[in-house]
Amino acid sequence: MSSSAGAGANDSSVYVFLGILMLLVIRRFSRVIRGSKVSVGRTILFSIYYLGFAGLLIAVSVLSGGVSWVDLVLYALVGAVGGYGSYAFSDRRIGFWKAADGSIYYKGAIIVYLIYIAGLFARIAIDLAFIGPQAFTFSLGGTPSTLSSTAIDAGIVTDLLLSLGVGLLVGRNLRVMKRYKAIVAGKEAVTDTPPNIPLL
Repeated sequence: MSSSAGAGANDSSVYVFLGILMLLVIRRFSRVIRGSKVSVGRTILFSIYYLGFAGLLIAVSVLSGGVSWVDLVLYALVGAVGGYGSYAFSDRRIGFWKAADGSIYYKGAIIVYLIYIAGLFARIAIDLAFIGPQAFTFSLGGTPSTLSSTAIDAGIVTDLLLSLGVGLLVGRNLRVMKRYKAIVAGKEAVTDTPPNIPLL
């Protein structure tokens, strides 16, 4: 097999991977709008997923996108501030209710998920535009790409947006778990129907 054929096969796998990722994100977003059953384990799992995938994309920025390791400190700071702000903001934007079988459901603070989606897709678009599909092979041994200052600046901006989105989601999930524990302990009452809360 020629190297061009091999590269084409690798590119196809990357596009399949990104297509599946987009479907998963869209499916999750539809559930966020309708409401989800509270599960501490699943909430923790999704938080790890959000952090892990964002970490992979940011690693691409450092290893192939010309972004400095020093910028990781700024990303961590933005994520931490976003998490703290979301934890406070989400309290009034998340509503809980009890289903007929006694399960607890919740929804709200959709703006948090929208910011994460914007950061995720913007980061992917920048990598595809300036590095190409090989950015998503996550090869740690390759030679870093030589990018223009415009491409590097675009990478930093989208990394910051992604870091903010992840921080916001983690903060939202922490608030969900705290309020769920209060409901289970009988410290917070819930209705039997979805509450009327702001869409965003």
